[in-house]
Amino acid sequence: MTIKKLAVVGMIAGAAATAVLPASATGWKVWKGLDEASPRAVLTDTDDRAGAVLVCDKSGKLSAILSLKAGNISDQLDMHATYKRGETATISTGQADPVETTVRYSPANKVVEIGAHTPAARIYNSVIRGEAVTVAVDHAEDVTTTLPEPDDIFKAFAKTCMKARAATSE
Repeated sequence: MTIKKLAVVGMIAGAAATAVLPASATGWKVWKGLDEASPRAVLTDTDDRAGAVLVCDKSGKLSAILSLKAGNISDQLDMHATYKRGETATISTGQADPVETTVRYSPANKVVEIGAHTPAARIYNSVIRGEAVTVAVDHAEDVTTTLPEPDDIFKAFAKTCMKARAATSE
């Protein structure tokens, strides 16, 4: 899957019961094939919880993919899942008001693709603050998870994204 495909937008709406997944001891890894010193995409390296992929485009805008079930997100994304539908999702982090956004939902591998910068930035900030992320999705169980804390790989991603945003605003 290319970075371009990771940044695709659709929709999802909140419903169902909330599953709270345990904290994870593992961290972040660079998307396959990218430069580890300045990655534009990182993903969680967890099996015991719902994971995430964070992507930063050349202008510093973020997009994300969130898993709606525990398991390795790399394995979930590698599944053959051609059907995706646009819906609305409600994303909550920490004490901030929930944000609704248009996403693409893939029922086969239980992931949502978030192409809008603001909700993706909320997910990014939840990592830095150590806050839980809740995703409310129509047609699937709501999920609350805490993503791994920032490690060296996440920090390299953050630095790369900040440089891209700074270069765009000049």
